[in-house]
Amino acid sequence: MRIILIFLAVFLFANEKLLIAKFSNLKPYYYNNQIVELHLNIISAKDGKIELFDDYNRSYEVRDDNGYFSDISFKLEDKFPIFTIKLSEENKTLDKIDLKIDSQIKYIHPPKGFCGVLAKDIKITDMILANYDENSNIVYWTITTKNGNTEDFKLGLKNERLYFLDKNNSYSSYSYSAIVPINKRNFKFNYFNLEKEKYIPMSFSIKLKNETISTQTDIKPMTKSNIYLIDTLLGIITILWIILFIYRRKIIYIILVIISVLSLVFFNLPKKEIILQEGTQLHVLPFKQSTVFLVLGMDTKVKVLKEKNGYKKIEFNKYIGWVKNE
Repeated sequence: MRIILIFLAVFLFANEKLLIAKFSNLKPYYYNNQIVELHLNIISAKDGKIELFDDYNRSYEVRDDNGYFSDISFKLEDKFPIFTIKLSEENKTLDKIDLKIDSQIKYIHPPKGFCGVLAKDIKITDMILANYDENSNIVYWTITTKNGNTEDFKLGLKNERLYFLDKNNSYSSYSYSAIVPINKRNFKFNYFNLEKEKYIPMSFSIKLKNETISTQTDIKPMTKSNIYLIDTLLGIITILWIILFIYRRKIIYIILVIISVLSLVFFNLPKKEIILQEGTQLHVLPFKQSTVFLVLGMDTKVKVLKEKNGYKKIEFNKYIGWVKNE
């Protein structure tokens, strides 16, 4: 390998060129709107700073690990970008080359129900269906794609919203929300699978009930029946302390009566309400690294339960989450 590099360096010097670069995984064709991922190998005959950017003014990281290389990812939109590699030393350009991609661009002709995504795989998780008004519900879910243009996901529903959640290697996740008719429970669409090169149908149903998110913790508020049960128990305990005080005349029972009455009042106090803006992230726990299980698709009135670590614990439409104080 070292002999080859020396030979290339000599060849480059002979031609007064210091850089050579080549894509190692270029395919003969790509689909329009596809997320293209390329590996670029770069050889430099002289030490210096190497920069990589394209004609859309996007820059890319160049790493040095037994040779220079860059992993490039971009969405193909009608034409391939032209990449420029620049070698410089002390702000002086030593060499610069342009790379063009000659692969073919294919255009798909989607059928009815196409969601707009081309990907190697799609997963729909964390599905929620909650009451919005007397005629509508609001639907939420997380959509994760592999090598997909997730940001183009659309079903043609009312007030569709997409919010970025996470990107991990080739996987990207977004929170999706929309307003749907009150009786809509079933959802279906198709996407274009890049590995199989064909449309794949997807369908699922969402139930309107509290158990929709069963994998999260501490996100279900007390129901009215639970609150009624607590009120009843506190009432019985208070009466018990009063009876014991009448018979035994000890001050401790008066203190216990006061504690029971204060607890009863606390559980029945009206909760403070605030308006959370569209795009607010709801966390499972009150810290930054906690899982985001929902992103609000519109301005929403919520109840504030308590505050901790710079977060508010809020109740939203039969669910509980933590939001960062703003």
